[in-house]
Amino acid sequence: MLGIEDELAIRDLNARYIDAVNRVDGEAWQATWAADGRWNIFGTEFRGRAAILEVWKGAMAQFDFVVMALNSGTLSREGDVVGGRWYLTEHLRSRDGSGRCVLGTYQDQYVRAGGEWRFAKRSYHVIHQGACDLSGEFRPIPD
Repeated sequence: MLGIEDELAIRDLNARYIDAVNRVDGEAWQATWAADGRWNIFGTEFRGRAAILEVWKGAMAQFDFVVMALNSGTLSREGDVVGGRWYLTEHLRSRDGSGRCVLGTYQDQYVRAGGEWRFAKRSYHVIHQGACDLSGEFRPIPD
């Protein structure tokens, strides 16, 4: 079983990840990953903070804005492995003005590094995606 302090810290890690996505803050987003972290997205795995950040920057460059919301999640511990599954909703507007909504899930493994929990492995799976009308005004999150 995971202790309450560790559970709260991992939940905060997920919240910081989402916040960094929504603010398009690559430095804060990268800081959520372990140095040798692995990110599996759309069937391809990327390893290491630098490689993961470059892929993320390329993905984020395709959008005028992304708003990601963390819906719910569960945590588990099996021996030394701490894992989680999180459900999320994304609203995205591409540079061409088209929008889409995505329902997805992350399957995670976490590691404690430098006294903080970080993502050791994160796999993204799209449950559903489709068009949605995001033609209204976008208001960036203030600093």
